[in-house]
Amino acid sequence: MTLGVNFTPPPNPIMVNLDSTKLIVGGEVINNFNKDLFRFSSDKNSNNEKLTDKAILSSTPVHGLKSIVIDNFNNKLQLELSAKILGNNYPKGLNINTITQAIDTINKSGIVSIDKYKFFDAAEILRCDVTDNIKPEVSGEIIYKTLAALPIAKKYHVDYFNTKSNQGVVWKGNQKTVRDRQIFYNKILEVQRDKLLKGNTSILKDFKGVIRVESNHSQLKQLNKFFGSRKLIEVLNSDVKLNHDIFSRITTKSNDVDLRLFSQFEGMKFGEIRNYIGDKGIIDMCNNDWEKIQLFVRVYNPNNYKGRHGYMNKIKALYNQLNTETKQVDLTLITHIKELLAA
Repeated sequence: MTLGVNFTPPPNPIMVNLDSTKLIVGGEVINNFNKDLFRFSSDKNSNNEKLTDKAILSSTPVHGLKSIVIDNFNNKLQLELSAKILGNNYPKGLNINTITQAIDTINKSGIVSIDKYKFFDAAEILRCDVTDNIKPEVSGEIIYKTLAALPIAKKYHVDYFNTKSNQGVVWKGNQKTVRDRQIFYNKILEVQRDKLLKGNTSILKDFKGVIRVESNHSQLKQLNKFFGSRKLIEVLNSDVKLNHDIFSRITTKSNDVDLRLFSQFEGMKFGEIRNYIGDKGIIDMCNNDWEKIQLFVRVYNPNNYKGRHGYMNKIKALYNQLNTETKQVDLTLITHIKELLAA
């Protein structure tokens, strides 16, 4: 079945899955819309000429439909939605097999009527989250602690979080051009925070034991670089394993790691040695528990806790280094995750 000129799913696609996604398309895809559900906004210049003319959805009665903006001035339609719009198919994500369901759901809502054929031919992505659901052999809190301590490329910063409702690791790139951002987190904990999903036994069952791997893309040049296009259907038809590729870049340093104990003071200045011993003392005092280390620093150094030049970045680097040197990091996990993301 073909839903548009370019909408022809391959026989056995290696599917790209999206979650939160913002799309733009020409206004000609709109058949009609319920004006009572929209608020209207416009601006004019000193010559009384229109600069903007928009209809903005006042509220979103459809779970997973975040916003609709009809830009009459530029003849554009913007949609922002997440895979939650798929209901029980939410765990599958927005992909080549489910995107039709998402648009059908919007059409059935009575908010706006969209010509699917025109939409799939022309819709482009403004920003999106590319997702994979994996079930590693190792699970639970230990996997996030291990991921947080992996030796990573210098151009990335890592944050580890572990609370009753939130568990995971985030890597942020500090590249000057296209910056990577990738997160591994406990998906079922997130679902349980959603009032409309936490009682859905089908979705909870599908997400049991799942680690959600997600990369966030808000730069247009990111999408063009990774997929060669911003067109929705071309991205969904792509065989690019983006999360695998990003994770490989983040952990590239691990390929050259020497896990033997090293002579830590070689080539260091005295001031650096003092800092090293002090930081190592804090880590040892907290029994190598990252949460306790964070709490200690937050209490005794609140004015320089986080941020680009904050103390946590410095002590985190040593924490990762010490874990690597004492063989507390299982580097086989990197290979295992790469295999899961490439599957």
